Amino acid sequence: MFSTFFVNTCILVTFLYITGLISQRYKICLQNSSCKAHWIGGALFGGYGIVIMYYSIPVGFNTIADLRHLAIVATATYIGGPAALIATLCLCVGRLLLFGVTKQAIVSAIFMILIGLGCALLSRLSWSRLLKLITMNVFALGIIFCSLLINLDDIYDVLRVYPLQFFISMVGGCLLYLIAESINTSNELLLRLEHTSFTDHLTNLSNRRQLELSLEEKLPQARQRHEHLSVLVLDIDHFKEVNDTYGHAAGDAVLRQLGQILMDKCRSSDVVTRSGGEEFTVLLPNCAFQQALRIANQILGAVDQYEFVLSDGLVLKITVSIGVTTFPDTGGDMSGAALLEQADKALYEAKNTGRNRVCSYQV
Repeated sequence: MFSTFFVNTCILVTFLYITGLISQRYKICLQNSSCKAHWIGGALFGGYGIVIMYYSIPVGFNTIADLRHLAIVATATYIGGPAALIATLCLCVGRLLLFGVTKQAIVSAIFMILIGLGCALLSRLSWSRLLKLITMNVFALGIIFCSLLINLDDIYDVLRVYPLQFFISMVGGCLLYLIAESINTSNELLLRLEHTSFTDHLTNLSNRRQLELSLEEKLPQARQRHEHLSVLVLDIDHFKEVNDTYGHAAGDAVLRQLGQILMDKCRSSDVVTRSGGEEFTVLLPNCAFQQALRIANQILGAVDQYEFVLSDGLVLKITVSIGVTTFPDTGGDMSGAALLEQADKALYEAKNTGRNRVCSYQV
């Protein structure tokens, strides 16, 4: 009996580790549990619970004891109530399919639904994860005790199994907590590191590395789908004078506020990048030349009208120069680097012809 409950715990711990690897691969953590994560997580843990039922202990006619409720408890604690309900539904269906539609199986399914509902409600409490997991575990074990009392005629049969089930379940729950916390912490750290490696620390925009990766992705897509891909490259006019006159802190404030202007004027699908120093680049997927030119002029006008406020309350006015190019209008067979070079040439033309203007690359 002890070995069976121990196997139950080992199975769940193993599957929890596998789930951690999956969540790491698809960049899922507790802070961004989406609807898709609830469905996938609920189905996974429901499947884990069904596997655990294969390693159950017969304690009476068509009555079994195992630790499948820990799958619901873990799901409710680390993903949320909706995922716990999905896992519960999978477990109930699995129980009926594996052991037949009998009175005992129906009673077990009903009590499992009660466990799922209770854990879903408890998951909404603003307690620590450890306290919620322990509370859910004790609650589920109380429901299981009632289920065994109804399914078994002899109280001695219940007491023969339940104390060990309670003990292993509590130990297994604590073990699950330690492993899940370790996995979640490592996933959050990985996401943070990846975000840092692809994000400009000053403006919180994409950095040069992300720009190059985005170009490698967007350009082949545009070529395959016969779409346009436009690029804007813009540079702050006389930015060195801002740093020399007001200091680098003032220059940083200008860069941050310009980054926000770009985010406000561009579409949600656009990739806005601080590509270096005072230079910014914007990738505009599925954007024809005239639309890109319109966006560039909107940015130019917004910057010209904006009052850049420094930390000491001083207000600055700046201008930008912008270069525009569009694939495939300027060449159908080119690399991302060549497309950026075209936009750079248009930017140099804008600077050489007076600044504070938009120029486009001409073939």
